[in-house]
Amino acid sequence: MKVKNTISKSRLLAFKTDKLLVLEKIGDKKKYSLAGGIKKKKESDLDSLIRETSEEINVHLNKEDLTYFITRKRVNKDKVEVSKHYFVTSLKLDEIKILEDHKFKSASWVYWYDALDYLDKDDRFVVELYFGQFNKKVN
Repeated sequence: MKVKNTISKSRLLAFKTDKLLVLEKIGDKKKYSLAGGIKKKKESDLDSLIRETSEEINVHLNKEDLTYFITRKRVNKDKVEVSKHYFVTSLKLDEIKILEDHKFKSASWVYWYDALDYLDKDDRFVVELYFGQFNKKVN
């Protein structure tokens, strides 16, 4: 399959013990997203995530606050290659405020396994991988 275009996205994995920070999307059906978004030209994946978290949830991260975890690539039905780059933060994020209320209803800390059914396929895979790889125990 020939790829027409590419899109690069960055996503934030933020945890409080076994709770995951999720953004609930606007809509009739419950859907969660991870903070982050699409990279602009001449912007690194890390810079994109820093900008997007500031714009979406008023969280101001620095490069030192983030650790690269994994990249997932796929070609969608429109023959566009989508790359999602996931970064983990160990910062305690307390002052979270939805700034893009046209996209999201709320931001909340949800037990990671309860969030899985409401995440997209890539995000679900990465969250499961993170907890499996680092042997996170659920109480």
